[in-house]
Amino acid sequence: MEAMSVSGFWRGGEDRLRCLDISDEAPGVKTFRMAPESGAFVHFYAGQFVTLELPLPSGPVWRCFTIASSPEQHDSISITNKRQDGTSAESGGTAWMHAQLAPGMRLKAMPPAGPFCLTAPPARPLLLVSAGSGATPMAAIARWMRDITDRTPVHYVHLGRTQADWLFKPEIEAIAAELGTWKLDWLATGGATRPDAAAFAAMSPDLAIREVFCCGPVGFMAAVEQAHAAAGGPAGAFRKEAFTAVPIPELTGTPAAPSARTTASGRHRLRFEPSGKEAEAGPEETLLAVATRLGLAIPYACGEGICGTCRIRRISGEVEMKDQGGIEEDEIAAGEILACCSYARSNLTLEML
Repeated sequence: MEAMSVSGFWRGGEDRLRCLDISDEAPGVKTFRMAPESGAFVHFYAGQFVTLELPLPSGPVWRCFTIASSPEQHDSISITNKRQDGTSAESGGTAWMHAQLAPGMRLKAMPPAGPFCLTAPPARPLLLVSAGSGATPMAAIARWMRDITDRTPVHYVHLGRTQADWLFKPEIEAIAAELGTWKLDWLATGGATRPDAAAFAAMSPDLAIREVFCCGPVGFMAAVEQAHAAAGGPAGAFRKEAFTAVPIPELTGTPAAPSARTTASGRHRLRFEPSGKEAEAGPEETLLAVATRLGLAIPYACGEGICGTCRIRRISGEVEMKDQGGIEEDEIAAGEILACCSYARSNLTLEML
């Protein structure tokens, strides 16, 4: 294969990620270190994710994985994930990675993205709170703060089923000791109920002054968010993230309010090029759902307008898009949209990318 240009940063596309090595972190948890084939540098912010195409036997799927390594490490990235219980390598993304991905293998991928991140040294004390594999973006933040010697006060809280499930514990303890401004709380649930909002409020009495990064199961994050709001913390200082595989029938998202130009029936005609396939779309039906109904395979992962995987191009017509940072303004100006969170507001002609 002819060497690709190393100028600039990694842009994904045909410049695939090559698996360099794999290590065990905890029961059912592995870290995969990967680098662009071209040797290009990887630019990202602490907490962001990459989207990988995984060649499952049942067909390729796109999945989002948080980068656990520091942004100061430009030549490669590390992805730490836990094998999902009850899944097989034939149908589960993480299960396939744990069973089949090996050093030297290459995967198609999209560049780092996502608003759940630190783009600059924090301006206020932090609360980093995670459960299970939600520790991965916290590891990226911790490693970055160590690399830039940032001594902002940090309260680090991590929950695991058992002590063996406490991800990155020795390294986090070493970072805390080196920086000297960290408080650590490690909690083992033993399979019991996780702490509620009152417990989190008692654990972090100065919650209102902290910027919060929270990652884990939905109910867990809701309890932390409730505690933060009850303490008087501003909504803009609370960030949360959780990726789940979204079934296509549920990809209707939060419907965008119909525009003034929506027809009385609310239905519009969609045409997808280059296939020429057409179908009608209702006002609360995403373009991705319509394409899937037509048998057109648009790659997708998060289903929430975050990862940017489901890009298509709008040739003509109007859409309303409810993205969450998965697409840039210049890409929108060029006609690109995210199919998972876009709704027809007129007849449309669309191009598959």
